[in-house]
Amino acid sequence: MDRVTSFFQGNLSKRSRILIIVATFALLPSIFLPTWTITLHAPQYPDGIHVKIYPNTVAGDVREVNLLNHYIGMHEIRADEFPEFRFIPFFILRFFGFALLTAMVGRMAIAALGWMDFTLFGVVMLYTMQHWLYQYGNDLSPDAPLNIDPFTPHFIGVTHVGQFTVTSWPAAGAILMAIAGVIGPVVAVYEWRRTRSEATA
Repeated sequence: MDRVTSFFQGNLSKRSRILIIVATFALLPSIFLPTWTITLHAPQYPDGIHVKIYPNTVAGDVREVNLLNHYIGMHEIRADEFPEFRFIPFFILRFFGFALLTAMVGRMAIAALGWMDFTLFGVVMLYTMQHWLYQYGNDLSPDAPLNIDPFTPHFIGVTHVGQFTVTSWPAAGAILMAIAGVIGPVVAVYEWRRTRSEATA
């Protein structure tokens, strides 16, 4: 226990602080880049219909998707229906500030706190996105021109709905955030090994 306590009370090495700076600058562009991309393919749409989800809005072929959704009774996709868009950019800025503070101060405790906060945010956002998809695929209007069975699109991977193949994959913003998130455990493992090596030297 004393070893764990001293580990979290310790200072970060220069190498770890450089890695955290990399995480810092990976986070900032993710505010402006698409987080997720959903593409619909069908015989009449050989080039696909694309919807891009940003931290604060939905863009792409939203109008075309809403026209298609109308026929099967799905709700219209509108950015103002997602209250999460109001605060996601501010959370990303907060994580950016946490990472920058950690790189400047060099304390393991601040690094661990920032990483846990960031990881919790990521888990909540993935759950929220899956909840969105569940609602859109299961809360279908009974008065729709076409009746289909309720379904839950996958937030990662491929879903088949009628003659449509729907693919959903992380976009550049999510990839950058994932890179920033992975740097946390890399720093922790490196620092743990470094402190153990110094203790036995």
